Amino acid sequence: MATPVYKETRRKHKKVSNELKATIEHLRSELMNAAVEDNFSSGAILELSQRLDHYIVMAQNQMLGK
Repeated sequence: MATPVYKETRRKHKKVSNELKATIEHLRSELMNAAVEDNFSSGAILELSQRLDHYIVMAQNQMLGK
């Protein structure tokens, strides 16, 4: 039986800091509450969503070691 020719290309993912996780969870909670109370197209919801996106990208970069 032949051995596979490809190399193992999996990256080891690093952990996201607890502070960053807490920030993401806090913003997610704020966004959910705002969505219940406000119109989905309100400026406040858009701003919260963009802030949350920013921190999610930071967490992804942290996991990839960037």
